[in-house]
Amino acid sequence: MTVAASIALSTQNLVAGYERDLPIVRGVDFSVATGELVVVLGPNGAGKSTFVKAIAGLVPIHSGTALLVGNDITHVPAHEKIRHGLAFVPQTENIFSTLTIEDNLRLAADILPKERRARRIADLYATFPDLAARPSLRAGQLSGGQRQMLAVARALIVEPSVLILDEPSAGLSPKIVAEVFSRLKAINRAGVTVVLVEQNVKAALAIADRAVILVEGLVRHEGPAATLADDPIVAELYLGARHERRAS
Repeated sequence: MTVAASIALSTQNLVAGYERDLPIVRGVDFSVATGELVVVLGPNGAGKSTFVKAIAGLVPIHSGTALLVGNDITHVPAHEKIRHGLAFVPQTENIFSTLTIEDNLRLAADILPKERRARRIADLYATFPDLAARPSLRAGQLSGGQRQMLAVARALIVEPSVLILDEPSAGLSPKIVAEVFSRLKAINRAGVTVVLVEQNVKAALAIADRAVILVEGLVRHEGPAATLADDPIVAELYLGARHERRAS
């Protein structure tokens, strides 16, 4: 395997934001190896969500590149990136709450050839037994954790090579966070490369292989998750950024 082939997702000098003259992401070099689970950390306002939304095609990229398995997806429209193997689960509005679980999955499966749809939905029901137990239940009646699992199942239905999630633990209890993260780790072990944006530092580092810390739209630190859990630089970057905001 070549070095290039071992990289599932990468960015080079990525500059992105809602307004060209006010970039939020200010030149990020980032890479994820095939099969890795990488968490993107940082204080509030660091540009974490903007960064992954830019890769997913939901925030304008002003310069730099985004590559998926070596292929340039920088300016591929958001709705087409799934066909290239990139799936994105946003923090909110990631399911259709008025539709049933089954209908949510069927709608996501429409992108597949007809002969594959039923089999793929069956596979996901096997992966997410809580969803399989009540396929006719409206998604709006699900618990927070079950909603996240449905959102992940929808994203996985096309068997993406890379799955990006933005704050999947938001609003969940510690017990449900543990369940959701355990399932994400299992998905990763099954062969899906995962990029996870999180504010729950401890829980995210517990399942990640590696962590990248953004501060003010730039990569300020990175390393193996196991070592960053006790790295004083992590606390310094978080606290330093907060102190700067209070002083300004």
